[in-house]
Amino acid sequence: MRRHIKAGAATAVLIVAACLASPVMAGGLLERGGSLKDDYVPYVRDVSSGAGPCYFRADVGYSVSSDPEARWAVTNAGGTFIGDSVNGENLEDSWFGEAGVGCGKGSSRGLRAELMLGVHSSRDFNGQPLPLPTAPVDPMHFSLRTYTAMLNVYKDLGSYGRFTPYVGAGVGAAYHEMSEVYFTGNPLLVNRIRGNSDLSLAWSLMAGFGYRISERAILDVGYRFIDLGTIESDRADSAGFVNPAVHVDDLYAHEIKVGLRYSFGGSNRVVSYK
Repeated sequence: MRRHIKAGAATAVLIVAACLASPVMAGGLLERGGSLKDDYVPYVRDVSSGAGPCYFRADVGYSVSSDPEARWAVTNAGGTFIGDSVNGENLEDSWFGEAGVGCGKGSSRGLRAELMLGVHSSRDFNGQPLPLPTAPVDPMHFSLRTYTAMLNVYKDLGSYGRFTPYVGAGVGAAYHEMSEVYFTGNPLLVNRIRGNSDLSLAWSLMAGFGYRISERAILDVGYRFIDLGTIESDRADSAGFVNPAVHVDDLYAHEIKVGLRYSFGGSNRVVSYK
């Protein structure tokens, strides 16, 4: 009698265990896309592999302007040409900002390319034209604002922890807005020569490093030498007279900038669990 009771209890335990296990087994089979009659199929799901190779970028920086070469023809009262040199040229330093997009191979040793749009804030120019023998000195003044569109290519030089140094070069265009040119200290030069807006070739050389903040964000610190081309004024003045144009060459600068690169997009990798 006791043997029959034990056998019945054991059978009941097996039945209850089978009932509890069935939903778990069925759930696992459904996750794997199979059934009891199917062969074994491993559990497969997609896992994001992180940021893609393309990114947005924004920079701010400080531009230390060179002393450009300026020329303005001077004649005496008889109309004889005396010279066109301008001495003591000085162009103020300025802040600048840039924003754009870039894309690369996603490798710490790959090439990257960027298209960047930027603006240099207004900066004042001062210079001393060749003075007339019978006239007092007459300093020249105007202001200049510059917009840039640059295509840059970089070579990453390998990663060292979170740091990735790079070198690069760029080519593009600089659009200059030159204000009216006016003179001080000479009562004979009271009219203002009209300014001008002009497009010029620009090019640059860069070096710096990226510091990885997160999977998608990189802090970028860099140096840039940039040549912004040339600009010249109009020839008409505020009274309607025709004057020699003011030519300004060698508009280059040494710049330090700090920015953020933020990657977008991404790809997936397939992971299976046996």
